[in-house]
Amino acid sequence: MLTQPSKGYTIVEVLLVVVILAIIGTLAGPRFFDNAAFDERAYYDELVSALRYAQKIAVASGCPVRVTVAPTSYALSQQASLAGHCDPGDAAFPVAVRLPTGEAASGTAPDSVNVVPALTIVYNALGQTNLPANQSIAVGNRLLQVQADSGLVVTP
Repeated sequence: MLTQPSKGYTIVEVLLVVVILAIIGTLAGPRFFDNAAFDERAYYDELVSALRYAQKIAVASGCPVRVTVAPTSYALSQQASLAGHCDPGDAAFPVAVRLPTGEAASGTAPDSVNVVPALTIVYNALGQTNLPANQSIAVGNRLLQVQADSGLVVTP
């Protein structure tokens, strides 16, 4: 008489699957719950966009735009207006640059992200910077470069 094949798994097969899942979970699990790499990339892209936006606002308005980059934040500002034009004697840059949504163009880095070096870049009406030479900026492990003569923001 023929015997029917068993339906189900043996205890050895079940334990083997559990052990394999435990090993995979131990190695891959932390990557699913650690957002540091995603936060770094998001802030990097945000800073690149802010630098490019500052250059475009300076060219479009004809008034210099200052970008202040700190280790954990950035902010864009312009000179005050004088008789409908920017005041060239204003070194304080008291007017916050606004985004199309109306909010100030500024940002704060996530806790796990640090920007080096802290610096101030001023874009003139031609889109050029006040930098003496090309400047590399590190956002965590990612690098960007601001070209001094053209103001171009270069990313790898």
